[in-house]
Order: sequence, then C-alpha cells, then structure tokens
Amino acid sequence: MTDTRFFSSSQRKELYLRANKKCQICKAPISLDNFHADHITPHSLGGPTNLANGQALCVPCNLNKSAQMEVSYRQFLPAGWKIRQWQHEVINRCYRSIVQQINKPPEDIKAFVMHAFPASGKTLAQLIIAQVLKEQGFIDVVIVCVPKRRLRDQMAKDGLRIGLKLNKSRNLTHNGFDGIVTTYAAIGYENKSTRTFVNAEILRQICKEKKVLIIADECHHLGRRQNWGRCFEMAFSESVARIMTSGTPFRSDGRPLPWLRYFRNQLDLSVPHAYSYGYGISKWNDRCSALGDHAVTDVVFHNWDGEITFSIEENRNGNIEKTTYCHRLSDNIDLIPEYQCEFDEDGRRIEDRRQFREQIRSARRRACLECGTESHPYGTKYVREMLVQANDRLNLIRESHPWASGLIVCESVNHADKMAEALHHLTGEVALVIHNEAKNSNDNIENFADNTSPARDKWIIAVDMISEGVNIPHLRVGVYMTKIQSALRWTQILGRVIRVEQSLDWEIQTAHFYQYQDGMTSVDDENGNPIEESIGIKLYAETLEKESNETLVGMDNEENVLRRNENQRDIINSTTVEAISTSDLISEQIYGGEKFDSEKLEPFKIITANTGVAECKLAYIVEVGGKDNWRKALNLQEV
Repeated sequence: MTDTRFFSSSQRKELYLRANKKCQICKAPISLDNFHADHITPHSLGGPTNLANGQALCVPCNLNKSAQMEVSYRQFLPAGWKIRQWQHEVINRCYRSIVQQINKPPEDIKAFVMHAFPASGKTLAQLIIAQVLKEQGFIDVVIVCVPKRRLRDQMAKDGLRIGLKLNKSRNLTHNGFDGIVTTYAAIGYENKSTRTFVNAEILRQICKEKKVLIIADECHHLGRRQNWGRCFEMAFSESVARIMTSGTPFRSDGRPLPWLRYFRNQLDLSVPHAYSYGYGISKWNDRCSALGDHAVTDVVFHNWDGEITFSIEENRNGNIEKTTYCHRLSDNIDLIPEYQCEFDEDGRRIEDRRQFREQIRSARRRACLECGTESHPYGTKYVREMLVQANDRLNLIRESHPWASGLIVCESVNHADKMAEALHHLTGEVALVIHNEAKNSNDNIENFADNTSPARDKWIIAVDMISEGVNIPHLRVGVYMTKIQSALRWTQILGRVIRVEQSLDWEIQTAHFYQYQDGMTSVDDENGNPIEESIGIKLYAETLEKESNETLVGMDNEENVLRRNENQRDIINSTTVEAISTSDLISEQIYGGEKFDSEKLEPFKIITANTGVAECKLAYIVEVGGKDNWRKALNLQEV
C-alpha cells in the first residue's frame, strides 16, 4: 500500500489546531484526545492521507458521514462476476459497522451478522469485505473459521479468486499470507497432557499483536459455554473486527451465539449491525430475497401421509415388553387423550407423559423409514413408493435438464447402504453412497458436483455429509430419509437442492423435495418462529418438539460425534422399534403455500413434458393469477 489510511499524531494535532478546536461540520467543541481525523474525500475513493484532504470532526459527525459512504470493492471481483444488489448492500453495511467500531475496546465490539440463505453468495461477500478492510489498513490479518475441513479448503480456494491468500495448513501462521482459515475443531483442540487449548492460545496471541478481523462462517456451531464456543471466544477476545455468517443463525438447543445482539432472548437482525437475506421477503428485508433475485430455485414439496403400524420393544430390568401402536403420519400425538399428562384434583401433575409422546413420535418416524430388515428388505411401503416417485420425477426433469441429479439423506451408514440396494432393486438406478466411513468421500462429492455428463449416476445418497457448504448445482430432487427433526438441519438439507445453474433457464430449475408428513412443520426463522413467506416454505403437519439428543447440530468435534453415535446405539439396543406395516399412503404437492392433489395436476402434465416447468408451478399460476398469467407463462416457454 502506497498511502496509509491513518493520520499521524503530528497530522492529527495540526488538523485539531486548524479547526480551532471545533468540529468542522457542527462546530461543537472537540478535544485533542476525542476527535476523529477525517478524510474529506474518503480514502476508499482515492482520497490521500494529507493535511489538504483532512478535517477534524466530532465523533457523531464522523460516524454519520461514514454511515453514508459507499466502499470501493469492484476491483476485487473475479473476472466476469456480477454482484447482486443484496451483496452490494451487505458489503457497504458491514464495512460501515466495522469502521464505526474499529477504535472501541475489544470487549465492547459487537459482531456484524450476515444472515444469508444457503446458496445465496455470502462467501464472496464476506471475503470481499475482508479484502477491502485489509487494503485500507483497518486490519492486518483476517482469520476465517469454518466447521469442516472441506469448507476450509474451499474457503482458501475462494479467497485466491479475489486475491486473498489464506493459510489453510495446521501451522497457524499468517507469515507470507493475508490470513488464516481454520476449523472450529482445530481451535477447540485440547492438549490432554497439559490441559491447554494450544491453537486457541496461538490465535489469541496473533490478535494481541495484530489488528485481526474474525469471520465465523456457519456460526450456529458456536454455542455459548460449549467447547467450540468457549475456545472461539477465548481465541478472539482481542480481535478488532468481527463478522458472523450463517443461513441459519440459531441453534436447536437455544444457546446464544458469541458477540451477537439479542432482544428478549431473540436474535436482533435490525439495521445497521446486521443484514438478513432470506429465501423470501421478511420483516428484516422487504426489498431483496434469494427467491426474488433468482439466486435460488423455487421448490415443490411432496408431502406423504399414511397409516403406520409399529411396535416398541423395551428391555426393562431384564423383562421384554412389546407394545404395538397404529398412527397416521399426520396424527398429532400431543392431542391423543391416552397420551396426555395426568393431574390430581389440585392441578398438580401426577404423571408427565411428554417424554413418552416424544418416544412415540420418534418411533413412528423410525418405523416409517425402515429399510433392509427381514420384514422390509427394500423398505416399507412408504420408502418404496417415495423412491419410485422421486426417481420418476428426476427422469422427467432430465428431459429438459439431462444431467440433473437427486439427493437422498439417510439415518446411518447401514441405512444408506440398504437404501442404495432398495433404489437399485426398485428402479435399476445405481447411487453414489457418501458417508464418513466411505473412502475418498470428499473427492467423490467434488467429482459428482463437477460432472455434468448425463451418463453420471443420477443419485447420491449421504449421511451428514451433503449439508452446509456443499455446492452441487445440478441437484434437483431431495428425499428426506432421516428421523432428525431440526429446523436448522432441515433447512441446510433443503439448501442443497435449490441451488441455481447459471447456464440454464431459471423457470425449469424448480426443486422437488420428498418427505413424510411428520417431517417438519415449518422452517423457523433466526428466532425460532415459523417463517411466513410468500412462497410458503413450510410443511403442513403438527408442531414437533426438537429432538436435541438426536440432532447433529452443535456437536463440538468429530470425537464427540462418534461418542454421540455410540450412545445412540446403546439406546437403540434397549428400545427396539419394528415397522409392521404402512398403508393408505396419500401424497400432496405444495407450491407457493397452496396444496394440489394428483387430480388437479393431471391437465398440466403434457405442458410440463414440453416445457420442463413443473406441473405444480403451472397449476399455481392458474390458481393465483388466472388464465392471463397462464397464457403468459406458456408464451414465455414458446409452447
């Protein structure tokens, strides 16, 4: 950098005396220790750091001026890249927020929150902000934190595209680099012999010696008073600038996240210290949305309902007790009289059956998804019909999008293997199975994502590996084959199948998501409240309590994941669930908050085959907009 951003002490004194000890905008008295030396022409716009371009301002006037300025960043964009309006807005808002806090004591600095829906482009935005701040001298080093090694490698790769060189090695040094990218697990590493958090201490020392910007990507992993959260705060307590990003900035366990603002126990995403870019229009942003910008695809939900007969076998003190239940997937377990809590005449609870109701819900889901057992070698009727219907849908999509693919998310390694066998038996399709025990899983994911040959496997089956940070643009069908009930988990999986391929017409890229009726009632917002958006991303079933003991969100490290899995095996061994039958399956399609049955969609199937536009989408156009919009839609597709 040829021109420093900051005025020297002698320049500051000269500006103070020239101003006659008064703010040069509002004329309020200022002191030598408490005024801002301001660039008349902002440094970000090429203004030099000299007396001719300097003025003495009081703090409020300088902050107000900063709040109005726009930052120059387009020189850092990769060749051919276009910036979306929301990215332009968040870059400027985040820049202003950080600049206005740059001289505060570290303990008073709050993070800027970037809430951006998966696949909307938050990685580019946050790296550009880092590059601008470094170029202008506000920071010396950027440290990016991510939850997974694969994301670490991808972040380093993306940084190079805008000229930001990040060290991704285990050696946490910034020498010769613009910064460091590391994982939360690495930050939380504890030396067992010394009982010290070695890496956290190294990073803490860097923050003491340098002006450091911290970017916490997928920050929902940082629960207060948990290992990752504690070590993260310890490592970066001396940082001068902080950005927290996530498509789902909340946790299933309700724990707050470090450095964020909360109001009445709810995350505050208001201006100017946050930017929210959701799937649709929300109270935090009524101008820009990922769907409105065509940054993501629209989606059709295929909800399935049916009667599930299942048994629960429990080992109680050496005695085997087996009980059979029969419920529809959509039955609200909380409203069934015999499952209610019992109270005495004074209203005191005699028997609390909430845990029992949750056991019934969980058992119903487990039974619904059974596959590869003696009773259901190729899945329950539910599983079989879902796989066949989803595969038929994918084949239909591939008529206009020949390399389109599908994702099946499973419960466990064994469940994924059995699901692959069932898919092959039922449809003849061979799927790529991805899980932690499979060799070269990360390489296989990357190869699958990059392969746009129609001859490539149509399906990829995964266990907890195709979630946050994974970008496979040609995924168009998702099948939810897990019992985990978490808005965060559900949203992250949905985010894999709504990514846009820029080379294709947006209208034919509608995603299809298959799930059981009990799958998830709604997508919750950052405060845990159901999102009510124009497109209706919600699943119309009863409200479910979160199963924090079965949710993979908030795990501290890989070791804890393995430990949790072992604990779950112990539970399963003492409580066995067996699916007896599934019957009377009924499906409905949901688009834009409207429900459509098969009879309503039948007239649109020929048009879908000719245009590639989903029949549910066409039916919605007619339902909401009438025949004029229908004709317009057809004309646009040149039918």
